[in-house]
Formats: sequence, structure tokens, C-alpha cells
Amino acid sequence: MDAIAELSRKELGMKQEKQRLTRGAKRTLNAFSKALADMISHQSFESVTVNALCEQADYPRSTFYNYFEDKFDLLNDCFSQIVDEIRLTELTSVDDGQLLLTSFDRLYDLMSQHIEYIRKVLVHNSDGYLQTSFTNYARRMAQDLLVGKLNISQEIPDALVVDHCLSTVLMVLDWVFIKRNIVDKNQAQQYLVRLYGKPELLA
Repeated sequence: MDAIAELSRKELGMKQEKQRLTRGAKRTLNAFSKALADMISHQSFESVTVNALCEQADYPRSTFYNYFEDKFDLLNDCFSQIVDEIRLTELTSVDDGQLLLTSFDRLYDLMSQHIEYIRKVLVHNSDGYLQTSFTNYARRMAQDLLVGKLNISQEIPDALVVDHCLSTVLMVLDWVFIKRNIVDKNQAQQYLVRLYGKPELLA
């Protein structure tokens, strides 16, 4: 079992494994995910309640608790859906020279497709639990994905270099999309590799 799947299941995931769910269960999960996604575009995550989620999804509380421990568990499942959407687990076989760029490209494309929604969410969640939780989730994903894959110098701890890599990726994406300095993906890649200190990746 790969490390990302193990992390998602044991530390961050739902009570049940997704691949074993029936179609009906998947529809239920999607309804709760959509309800949360809709709500955080109009209010802070802290103000979201399980009762409101159930009302929005049109399911009783008992159904919610069949799948999730609480709203935080649901949020983590939404994050795992993002990982699935950009197919990060596929990158375990990508060579180290392309790993950073491939991961960045997929995140850039995702943000391009959903930027108006992301901006709405940030109006109500520019700080607080949602943003902190996403950063921590991304850090754990990056650690599992990148440690041992970036030709890290033995003089610097792997985890520190991975944190630096993730921070650089998020900083460039924030500058381009959230701060609205819109550039195309090739230009954004150039910013990334030069800030990261690996311009040879663009050779």
C-alpha cells in the first residue's frame, strides 16, 4: 500500500474506504462534499454546522455520521478528492527531475479551472482553520510524495527541503492567481524553478 493511500485512510480519511462504497454511498458522499463546498463559498468553515450540512445535502444527521466523524473529517475527505482529481498518487513513478514541474502543472491547471470559486471561498476563509488545515494537508502529501525523490543533499534534512519546495509552489500559485498577477503556465514554471534554485529543470 502506498504511503499516500495509507495516510489518507488512517489519518485523514472517512470511516469507510472509498473503493468499497456502493454507488448510492458515493452519491451520498458527493452530496455532503458539494454541500460543504457550497457553504464555504458563502461563510467561514468555522460557522458551518453538521445540521446545516445535512439540511443542504438533504440527508439526516445519522447518515452524515455513518460516513464522517465530524465536519473536519468531511473537510479532509474534500482535500483527498482534490488529490484524486489531479492524480498526485500517479507521480510516485515520475523521475525526480520532472516531479516538481508535473506537480506544479497539475495544481496550476486545477486553480485555472476553479479560480473564481477559490476566490469566493477566500473571501470568507482567508485565515482560520480552513487555510491552516489545507496547508497542513498539503505538507503531509508533499512529504509522502517528495521525500527521497528530489536528490536532496545529505547536509539538509529531507523534510526541510520538502517544506521549502511546497512553500515555493504555493507562493507562486498565490502570486499568480490570488494576487492576480496572471501569467501563463510556462512563465509561472520559470518563476518556480528559479525561486526553487533549479533553473536546469527548464533546460
